[in-house]
Amino acid sequence: MQRRAEIPALGSLGSSARAVVRALLLAGPLSRAELARRLERSPASLTKITRPLLDSGLIQEETAPLSESRGRPGAPLTLDASRHRFIGVKVTAGEVYGVRADAAGRVEASAHRPLVDVKQGTVVGQIVHLVKELAEPGPVQALGVGLAGQMSRFDRTVRSNAYLGWDEVPLARLLEQATGIPTVLSGDARALTAGVQWSGPGRGLSDFAVLTVGVGVGLGIVLEDRVLAGPTGKVGMLGHHRVSDSGPLCTNGHRGCASAFLTTDAITRGIGVPLGRTDLDLETAFRLAEEGDDVALRVFADAGHALGVLIAELVNILGLPAVILAGDGLGMLAHVRPRMDAALAEHLDPNATTPSVVPFTSGFDEWARGAAVVACQWMLVDPPSPALEPA
Repeated sequence: MQRRAEIPALGSLGSSARAVVRALLLAGPLSRAELARRLERSPASLTKITRPLLDSGLIQEETAPLSESRGRPGAPLTLDASRHRFIGVKVTAGEVYGVRADAAGRVEASAHRPLVDVKQGTVVGQIVHLVKELAEPGPVQALGVGLAGQMSRFDRTVRSNAYLGWDEVPLARLLEQATGIPTVLSGDARALTAGVQWSGPGRGLSDFAVLTVGVGVGLGIVLEDRVLAGPTGKVGMLGHHRVSDSGPLCTNGHRGCASAFLTTDAITRGIGVPLGRTDLDLETAFRLAEEGDDVALRVFADAGHALGVLIAELVNILGLPAVILAGDGLGMLAHVRPRMDAALAEHLDPNATTPSVVPFTSGFDEWARGAAVVACQWMLVDPPSPALEPA
């Protein structure tokens, strides 16, 4: 079998060439006319940018069908995403999950390892083992790590991670030293959003939000095809947004905030305490609701109202056409949907358009896939200096 020629790493390209590749990954294959329109380039300028990419084999020209009336129309440009490989890792307090994915976010392999503790050496060591397991056959262009905290869009340092008890930990540098692979960090909800945008239910949408419920309440926002982070990386701090002037207290003492209604702990406490149950988990809470337990039905009704209010306020402020619901607490949707829909209708501005609300099942491998997409987007938007070569 003839070996495929080596093609340039995405991070080694100039900014204009990276913009072409990003557009093709987001929406390709694209005709030259459509690509020029999206990039706001003249046809001559686009030809100048794409010619070396075609010559190197990084992008290709699809075979265009013959037209009886006009001959051969312009052939669409496309990119073989399988020739660019990235690793993504999701870190929880008890386990690390990893995937190897191509530039389109398609998963090729996955693995996970337990964490016996959250010491830096333990976590770094387990991530390194995962990377070594997933990296073959190479090369890998970049490593992305998603975890809770207040990281910017493309960060180097873990900031304010309550689950690991870490703050100002230079995790990207530690992993680069151990693996030789350029590494970037991202907040986990933002990483999940990147994966949803690249090759999930957000593909083809320029504007949407991903709202996650589970251990916490998370938010990722895409506007005009860009995942938002803001100047400090703190876009999406929705957990303590007040949705009611009454209701329970969250663990920080806020009454009626999103976390007081929607987190796993809020739901299990809200049902367990009145019932005298200290062993209640989310699956048991779901079963109680299915059996018609009055306490469970009330708690889930309140959660549905809170969720509807959050969605309405996101749409009112940002004009979003779609909100995608995800997270390990997504199973509540079967019990909260009527109240959620009612609250959404009640709180939506009269001039706003009712959004599409899409549930998206997302296990931890899906969060890791999002981190791999972040690594690819990093190489296309703000690549590091070429000091580190892909491993």
